[in-house]
Amino acid sequence: MSAVPQFRPADAAISRIDAALGAAPRALPPELAPVDAFPLAALPDAMRPWVADVAERMQCPPDFVAVPLLVGAASLAARHVAVRLRRLDDWREPANLWALIVGRPGVMKSPAMRAALAPLERMEAQSAEAFNAALAQHKAEAMAAKLRAEARAGEAKKALKKDRGADVAAMLAAIEDLPEPTRRRYIVNAPTWEKLHALMAENPGGLLMVRDEMAGWLRTMGHEENAEARSFFVQGWSGGTVTVDRIGRGTVTAADMRLSIIGAIQPGPLGAVMRGSSGGAGDDGLIERFLIAWPDDPGEWRDVDRMPDGAARLRVREAFDRLEVASAWSLKAEQPTGPDGEPAGLPLLGLDGEAMEAFADWRADLERRLRAPEGDATEAALAKFRHHVPALALTIHLCDGGGGPVTGAAMVRALALGDYFESHARRLHGASQRATVRAAKLILRKARAGELGSPFAARDVYRPNWAGLADREAVGDALEILAAHGWLSEATVATGGRPTLVYSLTEGARRG
Repeated sequence: MSAVPQFRPADAAISRIDAALGAAPRALPPELAPVDAFPLAALPDAMRPWVADVAERMQCPPDFVAVPLLVGAASLAARHVAVRLRRLDDWREPANLWALIVGRPGVMKSPAMRAALAPLERMEAQSAEAFNAALAQHKAEAMAAKLRAEARAGEAKKALKKDRGADVAAMLAAIEDLPEPTRRRYIVNAPTWEKLHALMAENPGGLLMVRDEMAGWLRTMGHEENAEARSFFVQGWSGGTVTVDRIGRGTVTAADMRLSIIGAIQPGPLGAVMRGSSGGAGDDGLIERFLIAWPDDPGEWRDVDRMPDGAARLRVREAFDRLEVASAWSLKAEQPTGPDGEPAGLPLLGLDGEAMEAFADWRADLERRLRAPEGDATEAALAKFRHHVPALALTIHLCDGGGGPVTGAAMVRALALGDYFESHARRLHGASQRATVRAAKLILRKARAGELGSPFAARDVYRPNWAGLADREAVGDALEILAAHGWLSEATVATGGRPTLVYSLTEGARRG
């Protein structure tokens, strides 16, 4: 899918000539690039009916249910296995995924995400209940151990009173040190990066971070003082060992971080994030690690009041439960070993012949596009699809109860999802034009209503602080696009100092 077409200088010159001759202006470009609809057929069989059911009842795009559901399942899959992508090479990818669902306020992003993540929330609640019971038991056992320790210490003191040379080390060595129970976690919401690191050390299989509104987190990650946190999250996507040394907390090692993230965001704040992501810390590819789901508005609302599809919901819950208890043995995975013969790293599932061929063909095309001399703004995001597509294929394979090599059918579905997510990445990276086109439409409306003089200068547009037209740079870009498309004519006026560029509606714009 191609990006939103940009007007070239030669096109702009032709439009200006046409405008001078009174020709009709050219249509302004679309505010957003077109995107693919979510491919429901690409979902695991266990998920498809529930996604369709929730989307219909909530009257929201299926994207808002399907994408969090896939990311939640991937966070569980990442705990158990990785996928090996070559026959001889050791290239492997874990299943963890990051994704953003994008939409205006009121289009049911948050309720849809909550419905999708309900199976994980259930696991989190069960884990909390089990932890609280274990903690109560631990307190009782710790109190008993303390009493036994005090008794042994008393016996040691008595022995030393009788004989200063008595060997009481054995008595004291028997004092128990009971470690506190660890709570198994599945979901975190707003931890500091240091706390998240500690949680991932306790939960080496990985975690899912859920943010109902991602704008604040993304803005925070853009601050220079948060460079260390940003680096930590980038590492959490890639995986690997991270050791943090702190005075007071000592040394904490997360052996292999596999962090998944799902969040919702509105188009406006996301556009601001994208405008601030170029240069400096923004060039580390943080935003490019996110899969983007930015569907068109859902259209006309209709009231759907019926019972949820209980059987469909149960199938999803069962799929998540299978992922939770999976093991290398049950998945028929190969356990890599180190030089000492001990297990080293995640167990691996390979690709079957059909999956290997499909992935190799897709990757060859991707690498050709990434190495083309005429690159575009999506290059950094598309490069991350080397991870996304295998992670999706592995997740789809496991969600439908697959074991052994990832099948060609799972890979074909993952590639269909890859095409979908690529179109949405192009919408994201072309969204900088959205504000410009919106401002151009506002200027055109003001000029036609007589609220701008004829001619008028850029300052006549931004000085009144009209909504959407208060930014000087944005107004300049909007005037340029209006002139380039033949809606405005330009003239230079001598003012005694620097010449001023002024604008007027063209004849074609007045007739339109």
